[in-house]
Amino acid sequence: MNNSISFNNINKTPVRTKSWLKVNDVTLKDYEAPEIGEFNNYKVTGNGFEGVTIEELKKGKVFPLNKKFIYGASEELVNQGEFDFNKGFLISIDKRAKIEEPIILEFNMDRENSTLVDNILIVAEEDSEAKIIIKYNSMDDVSGYRNGVCKIFSKNSSNIQVVKVNLLNNNTVNIDSNLSDINSYGNVDFVSIDLGGKVSITNYHGDLIEDSSESNLSSIYLGGDKKIIDMNYVVTHKGIRSKSQITTKGALKGEASKIFRGTIDFKRGASKSAGAEEEYCMLLSPKAKAKALPLLLCEEDDVSGEHAAASGKIDENKLFYLMSRGLSYSDARRIIIEGAFNPIIDKIVDEATRNEILAAVKGCLDNE
Repeated sequence: MNNSISFNNINKTPVRTKSWLKVNDVTLKDYEAPEIGEFNNYKVTGNGFEGVTIEELKKGKVFPLNKKFIYGASEELVNQGEFDFNKGFLISIDKRAKIEEPIILEFNMDRENSTLVDNILIVAEEDSEAKIIIKYNSMDDVSGYRNGVCKIFSKNSSNIQVVKVNLLNNNTVNIDSNLSDINSYGNVDFVSIDLGGKVSITNYHGDLIEDSSESNLSSIYLGGDKKIIDMNYVVTHKGIRSKSQITTKGALKGEASKIFRGTIDFKRGASKSAGAEEEYCMLLSPKAKAKALPLLLCEEDDVSGEHAAASGKIDENKLFYLMSRGLSYSDARRIIIEGAFNPIIDKIVDEATRNEILAAVKGCLDNE
């Protein structure tokens, strides 16, 4: 076993709050990361697209940030993803390239490929456009471990969408760390679909480093049984007239629990910037637990920031209306949840991926 990785106090908030609230970080008790073997069950679509280069990443190749920058679930977990990965790719989008078809990376975990540490670098050159989908599947019921890092470099006036889809089984620990480094008039649309794993820890940091840069994060999550869901989303505004939006929708059943941390941080010099965040959790069981910590941090006067977080039961009036039209309780509940999720799912251009997500939502809700 690999005992060098600590799973204590990970996914820390940028600013600490009262310890008794138990939202500052998360600890996986009595968990040890397995040894990292080879990973060979994957599929890449898009290397033949004009303006796209996808090459397998070799250890030791590091794309430098503009500064030393700490991001991700923890420094140890990020270092494992950046330096000890067993599968990695560098995706480069040429200057002024407009890629219409989605680029798809698919990682399929199974008994021969039960440990995945992936390192994905995405470099979008000036005035480029592309959509990238990264999917994680379980092909059997193996107990898996997945730790991944993804760094997105959005050059001037580039427009990049990155979709992460977690469809792993209920025996897998999933840890996902993401960073967007966004230049002038660049736009990164990050979409997180978090439906799998017995533990899912996700982290995103959008760094708006130049003027008129933009970061949008949309996520959905769904948990059952005793699943642990832990989210830590941070957007740092540094450039003038930068914009950000965090939108998260989720549902919990059984004894599942989640913590949502959302931070919008306006640094000095980010005047005329605007950021907003909202999170809503639907509680489907009296034993499900939901915590939320929306934060606004500000060092600049001329900015606009909004935040909101709420949780509650499904609207009984909506359930009654749908059931009065002949639907069963489970079907009515599923339609309401899908209605909340669909605006985010519909952002995904690949129909097959959308159908996989909807099937996973239905499967989770039907499995009582």
